[in-house]
Amino acid sequence: MIAILAQHEFRFRRLIVAGLILSVGVAVGPARAQVAPPAVSVSFGIDTTITDIGDIVRLVRAYLANPDSSARSRGLWSTATDFDRNVGDVTEDVYQGFPATIVSVASDGPGDSVYVVRVLYARADSTGRHISPLAFQRLYAVRESGAPFRFRLSGALPRLTRGWERRSKGHVTFWYAPGQHPNPAKISYASTFVDSVVGLFHVPSNHLDMYVAGSLEEALRAIGVDFFPEASADRGRGGRGLRGGIVLVGNPGIGEGYVHELVHAILGPTFPSRSSLFAEGVATWLGGSRGRTPQEVFVRLRQIQIAHPALTFGQVLAYDIPNGTPEDRTDAFYATGALIVDTVYRRTGIAGLRALAQLNRDPNILQAALPAQLGLANSDHSALDQWWRAEAARKSVVR
Repeated sequence: MIAILAQHEFRFRRLIVAGLILSVGVAVGPARAQVAPPAVSVSFGIDTTITDIGDIVRLVRAYLANPDSSARSRGLWSTATDFDRNVGDVTEDVYQGFPATIVSVASDGPGDSVYVVRVLYARADSTGRHISPLAFQRLYAVRESGAPFRFRLSGALPRLTRGWERRSKGHVTFWYAPGQHPNPAKISYASTFVDSVVGLFHVPSNHLDMYVAGSLEEALRAIGVDFFPEASADRGRGGRGLRGGIVLVGNPGIGEGYVHELVHAILGPTFPSRSSLFAEGVATWLGGSRGRTPQEVFVRLRQIQIAHPALTFGQVLAYDIPNGTPEDRTDAFYATGALIVDTVYRRTGIAGLRALAQLNRDPNILQAALPAQLGLANSDHSALDQWWRAEAARKSVVR
């Protein structure tokens, strides 16, 4: 059992120790920047000579030329609901520079006020025979007075989850896909966990929404992403934190106890970071990762070190483990980040973590800056390697 907090944080430490069996994280790669599609085409099944359809296609083209939060100020995204006004587009992962094809524009029900728009993001090789799909996205076009194209875009989440069961406790509202059921003990734990993280980092206590589904695929469909490739190692049971304090949970066995992603949702907008090493490290330090407790994460790191005796700290920062699996690379990166966060917190507290969060994500820059953060007398790479192996060995011992 690890003690991750100093003595004056005893209340928070007691919470972590009591709740380790519920702690879990998700394995994802470093965050991607949004990149607009280089081209937007229209499927042969769409008749743009129909006035409404033509207007909506032009709206989608205008939006995809710059898919970001400025859409509201440009009048392209609806502000009619609290969700659209305050959160907006949560399907940001689909914008990775893949060409887009508007596959369909169809009425969402009786009348002509709301249309559902489906967009495919995919690349083809030079022959056009081999297609690499990235995502299949669903947006809504809502007829609104004064809109530049007579319609504005709107998000899928409120529409697709309006019938989901929900519970609220503290700063969190929990939403349950059909077939999923509230767990009062986990609800209470997650709510208390959120309060403790907020108190530890002295950040605003913004409201969070956690959506518990039977799989990550089901959770992604709820936000309007009908297809997106997921890591095979997660077997469709991962989780994801989104803008606006939204947390998706695709592992009903863990459900509301998916606290790794709650850390992202709490600290993402209020404790800014320039490095995924810090962001994933602090979430793993507090909430574990990939279904493992923080203690088990360190045990896993030690196993990787023993299996790869020539592995260096720098290789882990660069997501490079020779002959290692993708799971090895992610596990080692997350656990290494957690080791660093733990050491810095013990040395210099929250002020030290703020400084750590601002380090540049470049592996070479990180290696140059970390010795001072960790209190190492020697700043060469061998000193980091020695610290990394010794600290992992110490932390992996079950107490």
